[in-house]
Amino acid sequence: MFNSYGACGSLASFRKIDKGGFELIEYTGFIYCPKCGGKNIEIYEKNALCCKSCGYIYFHNTCAATAGIVEIEGGVLLTIRAHEPKAGMYDLPGGFMDYDESAEQALVREIREELDIDVKIKYYLTSFPNRYIYKNVTYFTADLFFVCVPADENVRITGNEEISTWKIFKPDALPWDKIGFESNVKALKLYCESLRTAKSEFEDI
Repeated sequence: MFNSYGACGSLASFRKIDKGGFELIEYTGFIYCPKCGGKNIEIYEKNALCCKSCGYIYFHNTCAATAGIVEIEGGVLLTIRAHEPKAGMYDLPGGFMDYDESAEQALVREIREELDIDVKIKYYLTSFPNRYIYKNVTYFTADLFFVCVPADENVRITGNEEISTWKIFKPDALPWDKIGFESNVKALKLYCESLRTAKSEFEDI
């Protein structure tokens, strides 16, 4: 997200930004330059801020996150978030990718941290954009969804402090209006549609 290329460029560079670019000030909540502490920050690009004093450029780029549709006991596992954002809402287990980590590695790590289980990835399903608002900062994410299963048949789930509990839902009984993030809803609907398609094709054989 962070970068510095010296000078920000001429004032004309800022005038070319459409009105949508000025939302970036609201997304980040920045008042001061994160490098020099100066107040002379301007919109540089739609997703970037520049300090006119020191030339520092901050790019508020999209973050990568992973989520797992965990197939277990004939259903899908959903967690209930214990903290904001979306506290009390249903969620798919997963989270943000760390440095030098693949999406697959991030998914396995995050599910192990949240539920204390290891999973095997069956296949990559899809990705959807998402907005993650935390402590008045809006983070834009690209959520990557994988279908997976527990690595151990005799799995014992133990949730960590990030979730208040977890539940297993049949695909035709998912609590759509209680799922916190729209990207999760879209991914689960695509997953359910793929199950119906597979069942229909099997019955036609």
